Amino acid sequence: MAGSARDVAGRRYALAVVELARTDNSFESWATALDGLESLTQQSSFVNMLQADGMTDEKFAAIVRQVVPTIRPSELNLFRLLRRKGRLALGPSINSFYLELWDVERGIERAVVRTAVPLDDAQRDAIAAQLSAASGKQVLLEGEVDPSLLGGAVVRVGDRLLDGSTRTRLRALRQQLAQGAI
Repeated sequence: MAGSARDVAGRRYALAVVELARTDNSFESWATALDGLESLTQQSSFVNMLQADGMTDEKFAAIVRQVVPTIRPSELNLFRLLRRKGRLALGPSINSFYLELWDVERGIERAVVRTAVPLDDAQRDAIAAQLSAASGKQVLLEGEVDPSLLGGAVVRVGDRLLDGSTRTRLRALRQQLAQGAI
């Protein structure tokens, strides 16, 4: 998911799936199915094989059921629709958008915190709690180590960037000194 290209058509399919999931509260089932769709379609050679002329619907359904044994008829119908329209390559994009939209449904926000050294669980929990309090949403925090940071942290929450790195603080201090503000 992380490295996959996101296509606007993938978002349209994901929005439609969210509407379907809302009708019977089947978000988890759809998440499992779309994760399987991404697995089946993350390589162009897989997509080409699944969309090849010799691939019958029965063979296609059997392959899908091997990857997603719990697939429901409505979910399999989406796979078939994508195959019929030659859109299976959208699988990773659809899954990525779906997971994002499902987070919104659940009031979850994802954040990435970059630090010079790994955070321990207590530090990660404290940052997540601060972000949750500020946003009013549950925050799931992913940590990344970035040795180029001198210290502090850079946090990305959705499209917002909170830069508390030592380098940024030093740059701001340097500017204040240059302007004679201190």
